[in-house]
Amino acid sequence: MDEKLNRYLNEHLGGSAGAVGLIRSLTSSARDAEEAAFFNDLEHKVEKDRAILKDLISRLGESSSSLLEVAGSITGAASRLKLNWDGMEPGCLGRFEGMEVLALGIQGKRLLWVMMAELAPFISEWGGVDFAGLELEAIAQRDAVEKRRVEAGVDALLEVARRQRGVFDDQAIV
Repeated sequence: MDEKLNRYLNEHLGGSAGAVGLIRSLTSSARDAEEAAFFNDLEHKVEKDRAILKDLISRLGESSSSLLEVAGSITGAASRLKLNWDGMEPGCLGRFEGMEVLALGIQGKRLLWVMMAELAPFISEWGGVDFAGLELEAIAQRDAVEKRRVEAGVDALLEVARRQRGVFDDQAIV
């Protein structure tokens, strides 16, 4: 396999390792059982995508890079330190920023699948992989996270504005 392609796939695999850690943090601080179930389901979907990435690498006669996976996990853990500092509970800036990082990561995964679809006609070992379906799934995941990201942003940022103005009315900032 081309060294650049191997590195590209492994970097996405590493990034997804960081995403799993972030999703687990969001799950543990979920505001209710429905939200926890959403993040649990998302974690399973990301793990499924990780398995697909490993399979794509394997089909090309390579193995996934433990070093890049560990680097992704370490980078994710370092990011979560900052997010935890700002708070991962509902209404906290860290939760909002964590969801923003997650939405951006899922968008990156969508772009990965788009690129893989472009390459697939030239890589016979990838025959039968539904990259268009993977892209659509990534879009659905991103949109679902985006909805929650906006809600978390309103919760966090309006609270900051209220504190700065001394207003705690949930209806409006005066």
